[in-house]
Order: sequence, then structure tokens, then C-alpha cells
Amino acid sequence: MRAATRASRLFVYVSAAGSGNIHVLRALDGSTVPHHSLLAAQQIMLGGAIMPMAFSPNRARLYAVDRKAPFAVHTLAVDATTGHLSLLGTSPLAGDMVYASTSLDGRWLLTASYKEDRISVNAIDANGLVGPPLQVLDTPKQPHSICPAPDGLHVWVSCLGADQLLCCQIGVSAPLLSAEPVIWHACRPYSGPRHLAFHPNGRWLFIINELDGSVDGLRLGQGKEPPSPLSHARILKPDEPIEPWSAELRISTNGQWLFASDRRAATLSALHIDTNTGQLTLVDSLSTEPLPRSFALSPDGHSLFVASQETGRLSVIAFDPEAGRMQLQSQHACGTSPTWVEAIELPA
Repeated sequence: MRAATRASRLFVYVSAAGSGNIHVLRALDGSTVPHHSLLAAQQIMLGGAIMPMAFSPNRARLYAVDRKAPFAVHTLAVDATTGHLSLLGTSPLAGDMVYASTSLDGRWLLTASYKEDRISVNAIDANGLVGPPLQVLDTPKQPHSICPAPDGLHVWVSCLGADQLLCCQIGVSAPLLSAEPVIWHACRPYSGPRHLAFHPNGRWLFIINELDGSVDGLRLGQGKEPPSPLSHARILKPDEPIEPWSAELRISTNGQWLFASDRRAATLSALHIDTNTGQLTLVDSLSTEPLPRSFALSPDGHSLFVASQETGRLSVIAFDPEAGRMQLQSQHACGTSPTWVEAIELPA
């Protein structure tokens, strides 16, 4: 007999660009099963085209970007008990931003504009509210992500159209970022570096390449020292006949697994990371619903939450970290054209 379920501290947040809202789902843990079941908890309507989201480091605020003009970011309070969201304020952005993150100290919102070839910095005040843009920097073609490094001293940007990564030094006051990158890293021609993820060891950086269906690992240097090649692996099976259109990557908290999605192939792949060498091995590839643009990984590493931009459903996928295998468990409606998913565990 299955044990009674108990309320979990895990919440899943899905932004829906087509319906202009965010869906909040609460997880229930069954003590005899390794995956999570979800219950709808809230839908908050914001309007526009809500796409990239980022949590503050303390999980008390969620920042949601509206990619419909006039471009803006919403600051939402996160109820620590229910996980519900409430709108605190809305601030302008410096353009149509495809990616958002916060600095490690939570004082700055970092955004990247794919269409306008720029990155921007907005200050975040003591109450977690975002202010107007304070710094705007031009970049090489089509920046698609901007991520603070684990050292708290640098910010990395992937420029998909230029096949480049750049690294800016981060300060403590505005203007926050160095006007010129301290590191330039050339990626393989026509690879299309899209999103970035740092390994928990703080020394490795992984990049998913949109155009060639692969992941590259880099070993970070010290200070202004450039990174060096660490690993490379395709995320699609060798016999996959489809031209890649890869999207998202996530790394497990124990650093042993990397997950990657491809929209055109409609697959989610699990790659094992050798924690000694950083080498990647493709272990499993699971068919998903069409256009899996975004997904999230539960902190315990046992569940993946994959949004289909085409069907508007969120798939809950169980993951067995011992065997490296994935299995579909359930599906949930999550609005029109869902494009961003985050899964967090709120403090008890």
C-alpha cells in the first residue's frame, strides 16, 4: 500500500508567454516513490509575454521578464508557506531580454537581449525591488544568457550568433560590470552557444550549443586566465536524423548528471559527468512533447519538469540516478506557450 502523502516544500513555477501568466504547482512527496506528484497551487496573471524568470538568492523574490513592449520586469514576493506569488512592482528594462539572473549577493539583476546585442544591469533594493536600468553594454551578436560565476567576481555571457563567450569583472557598485570583458573565449564556429551552467565544484563551466546539438565543458582559469577545454559530447543519439535545435541544460546538485533538451528532436537527454575528469557520457534520451524549450530539475535530483511550448503541458519525469534512466510520470496544464520553468525548495 502506498504511504500517505505529505506536504512538500518543493514548488514549480512555469511562465507562459502566450497567456501572460505564471503557474505555481506544489509537489506532494509519496514516501514510497522517488518522484514528485504536482498539484496546481496558483495562477497569477501579469499580462504581456512572460518568459525568463530568476529567483533571488534567498528565494523571497521572483523576477519575471515581460518580452512584450514596453519591456519590463515584475518583482513578485514568494510566500514562504504557500509558495504563492504577489506582485510588488514593475520596472523598465533596457530592451527585449531573453535571460535574467541575479548576482550572488542579490543586489543586481542581470539581463541579456538576443535581438539587441546588449546586456544590462538593474539595481535591486533592500526590499528586493528592481529599479531602472543602471548599465547597458553592447556585446557580440545575439547574447542568450548571462550568469554570475561561483567566485562572485565575474559574470559570463554566451553570444550565440558570434560563437563566443565573454567574461566581465563584477564590482560592488554601479557601474557594476567592467566596460570591456576581461576574457574572450572563441567557441567552435556555427556551434551557437546558448545557455550556461556552472558545476557545483565551481571550477567547470558547461555550455549547451543550440546549433550543433552538443554540450561543451570548460575548465575555468584563475582571474583573467582564459578557460581551457574540458569535455565535449553530443546530446542526441548518433542515429538521430534531425538537425539540432537545442535549448536548456541543468546540472544536478551532486554534480554527477547533466540534462539537456532539444526542441526540434523533442528529446530530453541525461549525460553522466565524471566528477574527476569532467568527461560527459550520454546515458539516456527520452522523447518529450513538442518544443521542450525549458525544464527544471528538483533539488533532490529525482524529478525533471519539462514544459512543451507547443502543447502547453508540463511533464513530470522521474529520474533514477543509479541507472541514469528517465520515465514519464504525469502531465499538467501550464498555460499557452510555456517558456521558462524553475523548481525550488522553500525553507521550512
